[in-house]
Amino acid sequence: MSVLDASIPVFRYFEEISAIPRGSGNEEGVSRYLAGFAERQGLNYVRDALNNVVIYKPGSPGREQEPPLMLQAHMDMVCEQTGCCGHDFLSDPIRLIREGNILRADGTTLGADDGAGVSWMLAVLADGSLSHPPLECVFTVGEETGMDGARGLKKDLITARRMIGLDGHGETVTCVSSSGGRRLLARCPIIFSENTAPCYLLTVTGLRGGHSGNCIDQGLGNAIKLGFRMLYQLLERGVDIRVIRITGGAKMNAIPREFAVLFASAFSAPMLEKYVDNIAADLKEELIEADPGLTIGLEAADKVSSAITQEDTGALITMGYLLPDGMLARSPKLGIPFASLNLGVLVQTAENIDFDYCVRSPVRSMREDISRRIEAVSSIFGGFIQVQNDYDGWSYTETSPLRDALRRVLAAKGVALEEQATHGGLETGVFKGRYPQMDIITYGPRMSGCHTPDEQLELDSFLRSYENLTRVLEIV
Repeated sequence: MSVLDASIPVFRYFEEISAIPRGSGNEEGVSRYLAGFAERQGLNYVRDALNNVVIYKPGSPGREQEPPLMLQAHMDMVCEQTGCCGHDFLSDPIRLIREGNILRADGTTLGADDGAGVSWMLAVLADGSLSHPPLECVFTVGEETGMDGARGLKKDLITARRMIGLDGHGETVTCVSSSGGRRLLARCPIIFSENTAPCYLLTVTGLRGGHSGNCIDQGLGNAIKLGFRMLYQLLERGVDIRVIRITGGAKMNAIPREFAVLFASAFSAPMLEKYVDNIAADLKEELIEADPGLTIGLEAADKVSSAITQEDTGALITMGYLLPDGMLARSPKLGIPFASLNLGVLVQTAENIDFDYCVRSPVRSMREDISRRIEAVSSIFGGFIQVQNDYDGWSYTETSPLRDALRRVLAAKGVALEEQATHGGLETGVFKGRYPQMDIITYGPRMSGCHTPDEQLELDSFLRSYENLTRVLEIV
């Protein structure tokens, strides 16, 4: 049974793609759906080896010879859920819940980022009554994990030098610049040996989390960093700790909300509980304004026969404590972060603990300097780093015919266009780097809570913004 009104195309398409699992790295199903859509519409398309899809639509009657326009959105979504949700993002559809004007998901991220843009493009492609220039509609994969699809798209598939990126938010807002980014792993080697000591589970939960670009300067708690801070302070107090299993975060570009460590210790249980309570009280006081939901728990666990050696545990905890995180510099001109890094995920294997980072700055030399800092800390403990990708930023330009067109459309409704810069990475930066003459704007409806289970889409804004988009297509 439909949650949204299926007679409204953008609603129908949003509900259809929400039924298809499309987390980053799992886009094959939605890519097939897009290819099938193009075939049913009789439109030329390309589906590449990465599962990117480009659908071409000729200009409307009388506009066939105009310069083409590129519309673009990413088909993947961040997969986050509440601890009790039990959602399988590899197979389960997103369970949509409508509450008046608000659309959200049942315990998971909604995928409006960027399912809204995907739905808009499908509606434009299917509507034969619209006036528009020739369109090149680009659906990319892997945006949330490092712009993988945009970076891998073959250059000759795009002829347009005008682009509307539909990964924007706000209805009356357009982005005018974005940060470059880099993903890297810092790796700490570990060795296991026999364990006979009692075991405990230490958890950090209840944090707000958020987008590591848009929220990195809000003083939010990073569950991983808080967890390592607690472990380091326990070591300082003389607690013998041997880590068995350690986890934290879900996505490198989302500020981690949860952390858990199973460890062994022969230390007095009552004193251990006292130390944890004392440290937790300090952390809660520090975060009372920015992250008041912080919850720290300690409980006894079943004994495990092997644990990371005492020496390697000490190195791991100290490395995790010293590794940098958060905003490092702010742009005085734009008033947004200029350089930051987010320790987003911990991944444990039999031989290593990997710290998964998202590094952001529009300047490549700054990203490289931050990488060197991480490498310097890692090397002290026998670790090393791996840079997995790096993408360009998008700098502000004074002149933009597309921006002028959007401004006129909004002004006709009595609304002023707001220009914003973002510390988040956008695929527009990748395309600007590849096609330097590209005139770019971004656009999107009002939504909130992106990258968290609190994600919401305002449905009336979803419709109004789509109408504004079609009006822009008429006049450009």
